[in-house]
Order: sequence, then structure tokens, then C-alpha cells
Amino acid sequence: MILGALGTWSPRAGQVVHVRPTAAALDAARQAPVDPGPPSFLQGDHLRAFAARRASGGRHRAWTGTASRLDGPFDGAALARALTRFVRRHEGLRTWFDVDACADGGDAVRHLVPADGVAFAPVDVPALSPVPGIPWDEWVTGHLNATFDAACRPDSWAPFALGAVVTDDGFGLFWGCDHAFTDGGSQLMVLSEIEELYGQELAAGDAGSGDAGSGDAGSGDGGPAADGAPGPARPEPTTAGSFLDHARAEHELAAATPADAPQIRAWSDAVTAHGGRLPQFALDLGLPPGETAPVRIRSATLLDAAGLARIDELAAAHGARFTGAVFAGIALTDARLTGAADWFGVTVVGTRGPGFETTQGWLCNFAPVTFPVPEGGPASFAAVLPAADTAFRQARKVAEVPVHAALGVMLAGGVLDPASLGSPQLISYLDLRRFPGVGRPAYDNGLHFTGEGRTANASLWVNRDHERLYVVTQTPDTPAAQAAVDRYLAELTATFAAAVAEAAAAGVAAGPDAGADAGAAVRDEHLEATGAGSLG
Repeated sequence: MILGALGTWSPRAGQVVHVRPTAAALDAARQAPVDPGPPSFLQGDHLRAFAARRASGGRHRAWTGTASRLDGPFDGAALARALTRFVRRHEGLRTWFDVDACADGGDAVRHLVPADGVAFAPVDVPALSPVPGIPWDEWVTGHLNATFDAACRPDSWAPFALGAVVTDDGFGLFWGCDHAFTDGGSQLMVLSEIEELYGQELAAGDAGSGDAGSGDAGSGDGGPAADGAPGPARPEPTTAGSFLDHARAEHELAAATPADAPQIRAWSDAVTAHGGRLPQFALDLGLPPGETAPVRIRSATLLDAAGLARIDELAAAHGARFTGAVFAGIALTDARLTGAADWFGVTVVGTRGPGFETTQGWLCNFAPVTFPVPEGGPASFAAVLPAADTAFRQARKVAEVPVHAALGVMLAGGVLDPASLGSPQLISYLDLRRFPGVGRPAYDNGLHFTGEGRTANASLWVNRDHERLYVVTQTPDTPAAQAAVDRYLAELTATFAAAVAEAAAAGVAAGPDAGADAGAAVRDEHLEATGAGSLG
């Protein structure tokens, strides 16, 4: 799995197939009863943003998705049954929202489609560019943008789209979902789970009829139902934890958290120490306050496999985890560019407790990371690493309480400038080697992308796989912003190159004791890098 721009996905030319809700499922969705539970906090933010954009007549392109490639025969009916089972399992994807009340400051109202009302069917669409002279890759990118723009919205169901580009020896698989229903970690797991269900459907179809076919929704005894519903013989894994339960628990926790709780104080102390504002990109992006620009996605490799091994050794030798090294590198870069002796960032932390490891929805939180960067000239990477690691450990504890509880206290107390809330600068670190889909073709061949709308910042999405550490950022596509991003990425790359040289010069190697610490760090980092564990 890699993170990048949708336009970098290049499936082979073939027949395009969409998997769409059946007429009966759409009717069930229109009549879906109200569920009284609240949206999660971050989900609510997206719903209010959508309502405001809808009221102003602006374009809604707040979707995210994944695309991949699978080898072997394509069976559209089996894929439709797999999607049916997937959506029935994840009740967060069986919802849509009435957002009318958001215009007056009210809350969106959730409607929950009954599981037995969910069904999908494959639909062929034109496979070739309708305009002569447009290259295939360009047409596919445009087609997917149009498909996701039309389907991925929270005020109707289904707020997602699945499809395939079918060739003689396999098929490209694509998925997009409105961001109100999903975080990045959820997206990274979608296609591998659908691949697993698809394989089960193919096997059941072979057993039931001896013919895998490609489009016939019916089958023999014990096979799939003609309406796209899974047949009675399908093995079902344990149902994922309820995202609706998670959202309710999140609100209950926020309401029960006193204003002087340690997590609230940590936020207030960090914001107060930095002028009452949330962090911004280290360099001026050249946009006036409140202005945005079209997104341009940029990426840069920070470490190759040999560099990763060196930094792993350096971190272990100082009792730190690799996550601490990521924040040390960013802090050193920012300090060199800004001259600040105290670094402040906001990071994304997973909140997937036991039973919610594969739940689809918003299961993350934001937390402050702040620590001093030594003054008096360029600081060594090793000198900053312990403080960075300690700061991130503290951030994980702060993330035990929803950030919105802290925001409410800080806004009410005049601690936080409301103007800094509009487009926060975020930092995310994901270890892509540790997600449940690793080893499955849908995951290993996958691309995770987002809709390229508008932005005012350049948040950093740092990712590690087996081969490299790299950063992806959604940046404003203006000359001034791109010049600033060019400079920043060059400086960040230089910081990690210097760290590798520093580790090599010091002859750092993890000894027996450090190795034991490193083992514990790997176990701990598995939880934080995927969000698949309790916080603390």
C-alpha cells in the first residue's frame, strides 16, 4: 500500500463495472428510520462542512479512497455479494444524514439502513474514452473523480462507490467514500476485506454451481440470492465493533471529562505557550487569512531501507521508538526554518480499542506534541530524539479524551483563537507494514488517495513501508506555496539524511539491552501506527 494522488493509479484498459445499490436497497435507504445516536465528533465536523458547502453552492469533494489490482477471473455478481456482506457488517456504512439542522447550528440526524435492506448489483459502464484523443489513464482519473463526486456525499445513501476495470487476466478495483464516514486507517483496510469476502464468494459459487461466471446474480442450491444478498452457506467472521457505539461512547466520555482534567490542561498549556493558536506550516504559503487554493499532492522519500535500519538502531539505542524519530526530524526541520526553540505540532492518534480493530468509521483523535529543541546552533538528531519520543508518549495519553472536549474548554476560556481552527496543520505517521491486509494482493498493490479539493495548509502524512519512509502532503497549488513546499521538503529530506550520517558516524548499534527495549517498542508501535489498540 502506498499513499499518493489518484492520478498515479494506472489500471490496464478494460471494461469498467460499477457495483451499485439495487432499486430495493435504495428504497430501503429512503425509508430508513432515524437512529438517535450522535455522529462522532470528527464526523460531525465533516457533516457541518458539507452542509455549509451545500448551502453556498460550492463543490463537495471531501472523499477518500483506495485502488488496487487483483489477478484472476472477474465475477461481477460475486463482487456485488462481497460488497453486500461488507456493508451489512459495518453499520457506519449503512447510514446517511439529514444535515438541514446544521445550517442553524443544530446536529445532523442519522438514518440507519437495516442490514437486510442492503444489496448491490454489478452494472457495466462505457469502457472507452468518450472523447477521441484523451489518453486512457487521463480518462480513468476523470471518470473516477466524476463517480466519487456524484456518489460520495453524506445526505444520501450509498455514500461510497465500488467498481472494477476488467481485463483478460484480472481487474483493477477502486473504492471511494465520503470522508464523513471514514478515516484514513479505515480506508487502508477496505479493499483487503472486500478481497477476502470476494474470494469466499467465488469459492462458494464454484462449490454451488461449478461456474464462476461474470454477471449472473443467481446460482445453484445454497448459493447467492438473486438480489445480491449472501446465500445461507457463507462463513461470516466476527462482526466488527459498532462505530455507532464508538461515537456514543466518545460523547459520553467528553461529557464526563472535567475542565481541569490532565488531558484538557495539556492542550491548554500547549496552546497558551504558543500564542493561543494551533500550529501552522513552518513556512509562509502565501495565502491571505481565510483563503484556500486547489490541492496539489506532493511526495518525497525521506529514508531508504538502509536509512530506516540506521534510524531504527539509533532510536533503540536511546530507548525510543521510530515514531519519536519521525517527530524529531520534523521538529529539527521546523526549528531550522523558523528559529523557534520550542516545537509544537498536532498529531493524529488512533483510538481503536479491542473489538474495533477493523471497524469502519472515525476511530482517531488529535493530540498536541510539544518539546524543546536545543538552542545554540544545529542540534543533533540524537539530542532531540528522547524528548520527541517522550512528547509523543504523552500525546497518546492526551488522546484518551476527545479533542473536542478540550476545544470547548479553550474556546470558552479565551485560550484558543477561533481563527486558527479553520484549516489546522496536522501530522500523521502510519506504519503501513502493520495493517491487517498486509500480504493480501489488494493491500500490497494498493494506492490510498483523497479527493483533491481546496486547502490552506500543507499537513504532513508520513508513512513507512518495507522499502522506505516517505511524506505525502496536500498543498495549495499556487507558485508561492509550491516554492515554500519545495524548500520544506528539501530541508526535511536533508534532516533525515543528516540523521543517518550521524548514526553511522557514531557507530550506533542496538546492544542486548537496547534490543529488548526495541522489542517492546515494536509491540507498542504496532498499536500507535495502526490505531489498532488501546491508548495509554
